[in-house]
Formats: sequence, structure tokens, C-alpha cells
Amino acid sequence: MGPDAAIWPIYNGQADKADKEMVETYNGGMENLLVFAALFSAVVTAFLVLSIPLLQADSGQATVDGIKTLSVQIASQAAGSGTSALPYQEAAFQLPASVISVNVLWICSLFVSLSTSVLAMLAKQWLRVYITNVPSTPKEKAMERQRRYDGLQSWQVDSIINSLPVFIHFAVGLFFAGLTVYLWNLS
Repeated sequence: MGPDAAIWPIYNGQADKADKEMVETYNGGMENLLVFAALFSAVVTAFLVLSIPLLQADSGQATVDGIKTLSVQIASQAAGSGTSALPYQEAAFQLPASVISVNVLWICSLFVSLSTSVLAMLAKQWLRVYITNVPSTPKEKAMERQRRYDGLQSWQVDSIINSLPVFIHFAVGLFFAGLTVYLWNLS
């Protein structure tokens, strides 16, 4: 078929219609996903702000223990007892396994959520490039559209886009697992 054949404008019209519908469907879902992922990441970050300090020894408790030791030494000297008080020794910091578990789960949740957002932005960019028209003859436009469509298929962009909600659900599951451990240890 020649470059001026009547089939090319018909094909381009049908392809444009199908492409527009496909891109609108994917973009709408990704817009919702990006909004949810942003809000969810903010919530997880707020919880991490509260839980990450639990990974360090409480310097306030060390101060209290030191003051108690000084009080005992002063009281011992005031009472005139001949026994010398032992020097202050800081207690070994024991990190509860639940604190580690909660932080690992929440950090993984945040990582998955942010990674999903990055993939969604990349997919939106791929789709934006896909529907960008290249001014040319109808035959060249049809050939370029088919090349781009074949590229989307070979890179399985539709599978990537369709898997993004699963990743967000996984991130929410990790968050709730961490929240369960956190609340369980409060009681």
C-alpha cells in the first residue's frame, strides 16, 4: 500500500480513538494511586517519627540512674558508713525485638509506597510520550504508532500499570502489621 492509500487515515482515526481511551483509563487510575500513595506515605512518616527514637537508649533514663547513684553515695557518706559506694555504671541498653519489628515493617511500607509512586510517574511519562503525535504522512504516523504500541507491549507497560495497586496494598499491609505489633506492645 502506498503512502497516500485511503486506509491510513481510517487506521489512524481508529488507533487514536483506542489509544486515547487506553491512556485515559490508565492515567485516571494512576492519578488516584499517586494521591493515595502521597497521603499514605505522609501517615507512615508520621508514625516513623514517633517510633525511630525508640531505637536509641533513653538519655533521660541514664541521667535518672546517675542521680540515683549519686544520691546513694551522698546518703552513704552522710550516714558515716565506711563502705564506699560503687561508681556509676550505665545499664546495658536492651532493644526490644518489637521495636525493631515495628520500624522494619514501617520503613519497608514507606519504601514500597514511594517506589510505587516513582513507577506510576514513569508509567505516566511513558503514556504521555506514547500519545505524542509526530507530524508526518498518514502512513508514517501509522507506522510510528505501531512501533510505539509494540514497544509498550514488549515492555509490558500494561502489566506494570496493573500491578501498581497490588504494591500499594502490600505497603498498607506492612503498615498494619507494624501497627498491630506496636499496639500489642502498648497493652
